[in-house]
Amino acid sequence: MPNYTFELRDGSDPIEDELGVILTDRVDAYQYARGVVRELMSGREAQTRTWRLDVYENSAERVFEIPFASLDQTLDDLRPELRVIVEGLCECDRTLREATQSALRESRARLARSRGKPYLITNLGKRTINGS
Repeated sequence: MPNYTFELRDGSDPIEDELGVILTDRVDAYQYARGVVRELMSGREAQTRTWRLDVYENSAERVFEIPFASLDQTLDDLRPELRVIVEGLCECDRTLREATQSALRESRARLARSRGKPYLITNLGKRTINGS
């Protein structure tokens, strides 16, 4: 049976689940992940609706992602077209925060390197300075 691992993306550094959980198939993994999202979001919908949970099968292939906003019951009273807009804005917000973190890290590393100081080469296994 496949092992499913999870990565929580909240706009800063992703939080990875290294152990995972063994489930029978992707349908079970999806239901399990939805339960995790609901539990993490419970009572904190406004603070977490920009988050996303990515699910990986056997630590290799991302099989699906669950945006928290898609399960946010506090948005259920919105008209469907407005809900789609809110969900899109939540995704844009998280993506922008991730890009900002990455750009800030890269500029700090470039500044340190230009001054001959030690600098962060990688973060979570990814190069800090792109294209160098």
